[in-house]
Amino acid sequence: MWMGVIAQLARTRNNQILRESDLPYPQFVLLLHFCHDPDRDWTVSSLARAFQRKQPGITKTVRQLLDRGFLRTRTDETDARVKLLRVSARGIRARDAAMTRLAPAFAEDFRSWKRSEVSELHRLVERLKNHLDEERDGAGS
Repeated sequence: MWMGVIAQLARTRNNQILRESDLPYPQFVLLLHFCHDPDRDWTVSSLARAFQRKQPGITKTVRQLLDRGFLRTRTDETDARVKLLRVSARGIRARDAAMTRLAPAFAEDFRSWKRSEVSELHRLVERLKNHLDEERDGAGS
Protein backbone atom coordinates (compact mmCIF):
# COMPACT_ATOMS: atom_id res chain seq x y z
CA MET A 1 0.00 0.00 0.00
CA TRP A 2 2.75 2.47 0.93
CA MET A 3 4.55 1.80 -2.36
CA GLY A 4 1.40 2.90 -4.19
CA VAL A 5 1.11 6.03 -2.06
CA ILE A 6 4.78 6.90 -2.60
CA ALA A 7 4.49 6.25 -6.35
CA GLN A 8 1.45 8.54 -6.60
CA LEU A 9 3.05 11.33 -4.55
CA ALA A 10 6.28 11.15 -6.57
CA ARG A 11 4.40 11.05 -9.89
CA THR A 12 2.28 14.05 -8.91
CA ARG A 13 5.32 16.07 -7.85
CA ASN A 14 7.26 15.07 -10.98
CA ASN A 15 4.30 16.15 -13.12
CA GLN A 16 4.20 19.52 -11.35
CA ILE A 17 7.93 20.10 -11.77
CA LEU A 18 8.01 18.94 -15.39
CA ARG A 19 4.95 21.07 -16.22
CA GLU A 20 7.38 24.01 -16.05
CA SER A 21 9.43 22.41 -18.83
CA ASP A 22 8.38 21.25 -22.28
CA LEU A 23 8.73 17.52 -21.47
CA PRO A 24 5.48 15.91 -20.28
CA TYR A 25 5.85 13.19 -17.66
CA PRO A 26 4.89 10.24 -19.95
CA GLN A 27 7.57 11.30 -22.43
CA PHE A 28 10.09 11.72 -19.60
CA VAL A 29 9.40 8.20 -18.32
CA LEU A 30 9.94 6.69 -21.76
CA LEU A 31 13.10 8.75 -22.29
CA LEU A 32 14.39 7.58 -18.93
CA HIS A 33 13.85 4.00 -20.06
CA PHE A 34 15.74 4.55 -23.33
CA CYS A 35 18.57 6.36 -21.56
CA HIS A 36 19.12 3.50 -19.11
CA ASP A 37 20.88 1.70 -21.99
CA PRO A 38 21.32 4.27 -24.78
CA ASP A 39 22.92 1.77 -27.17
CA ARG A 40 19.97 -0.62 -27.06
CA ASP A 41 17.41 -0.79 -29.83
CA TRP A 42 13.74 -1.18 -28.93
CA THR A 43 10.61 -1.93 -30.90
CA VAL A 44 7.18 -0.65 -29.95
CA SER A 45 6.28 -4.25 -29.07
CA SER A 46 9.27 -4.65 -26.76
CA LEU A 47 8.46 -1.32 -25.09
CA ALA A 48 4.84 -2.35 -24.60
CA ARG A 49 6.02 -5.57 -22.94
CA ALA A 50 8.53 -3.71 -20.75
CA PHE A 51 5.90 -1.20 -19.62
CA GLN A 52 3.11 -3.78 -19.52
CA ARG A 53 0.94 -1.49 -21.60
CA LYS A 54 -0.97 -1.81 -24.84
CA GLN A 55 0.84 -0.81 -28.01
CA PRO A 56 -1.40 2.15 -28.99
CA GLY A 57 -0.44 4.09 -25.85
CA ILE A 58 3.26 3.39 -26.32
CA THR A 59 3.02 4.17 -30.04
CA LYS A 60 1.55 7.62 -29.30
CA THR A 61 4.35 8.54 -26.88
CA VAL A 62 7.03 7.10 -29.20
CA ARG A 63 5.61 9.19 -32.08
CA GLN A 64 5.80 12.33 -29.92
CA LEU A 65 9.44 11.58 -29.01
CA LEU A 66 10.30 10.88 -32.65
CA ASP A 67 8.63 14.12 -33.76
CA ARG A 68 10.74 16.03 -31.23
CA GLY A 69 13.96 14.33 -32.36
CA PHE A 70 14.43 12.63 -28.98
CA LEU A 71 14.42 9.18 -30.61
CA ARG A 72 15.74 7.95 -33.90
CA THR A 73 14.53 5.02 -35.93
CA ARG A 74 16.00 2.61 -38.39
CA THR A 75 14.73 -0.43 -40.23
CA ASP A 76 15.69 -3.87 -38.96
CA GLU A 77 18.16 -5.50 -41.38
CA THR A 78 16.46 -8.90 -41.13
CA ASP A 79 12.83 -7.72 -41.32
CA ALA A 80 12.05 -4.46 -43.13
CA ARG A 81 8.64 -4.27 -41.38
CA VAL A 82 10.32 -3.82 -38.00
CA LYS A 83 11.37 -0.33 -36.91
CA LEU A 84 14.13 -0.15 -34.31
CA LEU A 85 14.11 2.77 -31.91
CA ARG A 86 17.01 4.29 -30.01
CA VAL A 87 17.48 7.45 -27.98
CA SER A 88 19.20 10.32 -29.78
CA ALA A 89 21.76 12.73 -28.33
CA ARG A 90 18.97 15.32 -28.23
CA GLY A 91 16.84 12.89 -26.21
CA ILE A 92 19.65 12.33 -23.73
CA ARG A 93 20.02 16.11 -23.33
CA ALA A 94 16.26 16.44 -22.73
CA ARG A 95 16.40 13.71 -20.08
CA ASP A 96 19.39 15.39 -18.45
CA ALA A 97 17.59 18.74 -18.37
CA ALA A 98 14.53 17.12 -16.78
CA MET A 99 16.70 15.36 -14.19
CA THR A 100 18.33 18.70 -13.36
CA ARG A 101 14.85 20.06 -12.58
CA LEU A 102 13.80 17.00 -10.55
CA ALA A 103 17.00 16.30 -8.59
CA PRO A 104 16.74 19.13 -6.03
CA ALA A 105 13.31 17.99 -4.84
CA PHE A 106 14.53 14.44 -4.28
CA ALA A 107 17.78 15.57 -2.68
CA GLU A 108 15.72 17.53 -0.18
CA ASP A 109 13.65 14.43 0.64
CA PHE A 110 16.76 12.60 1.80
CA ARG A 111 18.63 15.49 3.42
CA SER A 112 18.02 14.17 6.96
CA TRP A 113 18.81 10.55 6.08
CA LYS A 114 22.16 8.94 6.87
CA ARG A 115 24.14 7.82 3.87
CA SER A 116 23.84 4.22 5.11
CA GLU A 117 20.03 4.55 5.23
CA VAL A 118 19.91 5.79 1.64
CA SER A 119 22.22 2.96 0.57
CA GLU A 120 20.05 0.38 2.34
CA LEU A 121 16.89 1.79 0.77
CA HIS A 122 18.53 1.67 -2.66
CA ARG A 123 19.65 -1.93 -2.13
CA LEU A 124 16.21 -3.08 -0.99
CA VAL A 125 14.29 -1.21 -3.69
CA GLU A 126 16.59 -2.64 -6.36
CA ARG A 127 16.05 -6.11 -4.92
CA LEU A 128 12.27 -5.63 -5.08
CA LYS A 129 12.50 -4.21 -8.62
CA ASN A 130 14.53 -7.20 -9.78
CA HIS A 131 12.08 -9.63 -8.20
CA LEU A 132 9.06 -7.91 -9.76
CA ASP A 133 10.82 -7.78 -13.11
CA GLU A 134 11.55 -11.51 -12.99
CA GLU A 135 7.95 -12.27 -12.01
CA ARG A 136 6.30 -9.99 -14.56
CA ASP A 137 5.59 -12.76 -17.07
CA GLY A 138 5.21 -15.49 -14.48
CA ALA A 139 8.82 -16.62 -15.12
CA GLY A 140 9.48 -17.21 -11.43
CA SER A 141 6.23 -19.09 -10.78
